[in-house]
Amino acid sequence: MFTIKQAAHRVGVTEATLRTWERRYGVVSPERTDAGYRLYDQPALAALSAMRRLIETGWSASAAARAIVNGEIPLERDSPPASAVAAPSVATCLQEFLDASSRLDPRGVEASLDQGLSIGSFEYAVDTWLFPALVALGEGWARGEIDVAGEHMASHQVLRRLGAAFEAAGTRTRGPKVVVGLPAGSFHELGALAFATAARRLGHDVLYLGPDVPDQSWLTAVRSHDADAAVLGVVTTLDQQRAGQTVRKLRAHHPDLLIACGGVHGTSLAADVHTLPHDIADAAPALDALLHQ
Repeated sequence: MFTIKQAAHRVGVTEATLRTWERRYGVVSPERTDAGYRLYDQPALAALSAMRRLIETGWSASAAARAIVNGEIPLERDSPPASAVAAPSVATCLQEFLDASSRLDPRGVEASLDQGLSIGSFEYAVDTWLFPALVALGEGWARGEIDVAGEHMASHQVLRRLGAAFEAAGTRTRGPKVVVGLPAGSFHELGALAFATAARRLGHDVLYLGPDVPDQSWLTAVRSHDADAAVLGVVTTLDQQRAGQTVRKLRAHHPDLLIACGGVHGTSLAADVHTLPHDIADAAPALDALLHQ
């Protein structure tokens, strides 16, 4: 039997993801200790590993869970833990990404993205490899090692790749309806798009607005999408004031709307605004939990 921490490590997802898959989709029903802690046996790990594999290949979480529960998917009960499967070195992929960016080599950037995003689930790869690579890219530009042209080219490649992942995640018209974007004057959208993709992979019906969204457009999007929640990316200190203004407008017109913020500076906007975890793997399940309280 395995604790939730051990199970998450072997399956290759976060503990929050395991709880979401259990609570919302019923993929497994782990035993409990007398103190209430979850325990997972080998068949449960096999079901959870199958869930991860299906989602990584483009299945929605709900469809994957339904197929597993109905016995439509063979379970590899003796498969090695995700952590034991050979994967490209994170450090190697990161350096190749930076080298290709400095050479203005789009094919090299694409190849490094292929490798880096293959190290695990979408959420794991984004948190463990992609975001650190983007930070290193910015630092390389600041030191003069990467020209602004290389930085822009690489960032655009990442944006295209995340956009493709968002589209591949599909839609779930009966899931919670969520609007995701950035406030007016904010343009750093990669984190928001990655979050929107992770939320869609959990089965949310996500309308992604992108960067620099005026307050009136937020109101229009929430109304037309009949949204249950609005999530704002707050990346810089300047974004805080802009996001605060958007929050006040949303609250005035939609008093029952769940409002959440993510990003480095997505904290302390208002007492009734939820702050999501920084990691994408934790942020999407956190929103899901709020929507299903």
